[in-house]
Amino acid sequence: MKDIFKTFYQPLWIASYRMLADRSLAEDMVQEVMAKLWQMDSLDHVRTNLGGYLHRSVINQSLNKIKERKRWILDEEPDHADQFPLQAASDPSFIQKSIEQAIQTLPDRCRLVFVFSRYELLSNQEIADLLEISIKTVENQMTKAFRLLRENLAHLRR
Repeated sequence: MKDIFKTFYQPLWIASYRMLADRSLAEDMVQEVMAKLWQMDSLDHVRTNLGGYLHRSVINQSLNKIKERKRWILDEEPDHADQFPLQAASDPSFIQKSIEQAIQTLPDRCRLVFVFSRYELLSNQEIADLLEISIKTVENQMTKAFRLLRENLAHLRR
């Protein structure tokens, strides 16, 4: 079990964090899934694709947490244009970090739709079914996400 935890913890945490935008809550989600795995009598039904099983479990656990909170927090849209030196914009790690931060500033539902589409590679129909919203809402949320990301990442285009 220790090896499973070491192998899968970080990618599972990242998937949960992208959805929840809360470090400690993402950690809790991964730990809850690992605890449930530990309590199982047998792992025979997940041996063929343990990583996929854990990933889906963490996604579902994170979705349940979002539904439990039953609130959608509208984040302020920060203006990053004057915060970073020009030379940093050419650094790949700076760019990746800026993108991750910009994704975290998206409103909750918008961020969820974006993460499911771009990181989980789900179709619009799958996202609509999972979040119990219409396909048109998924499309509108993606449009909003791209608009907000363009605005939040404008400092990289200088």
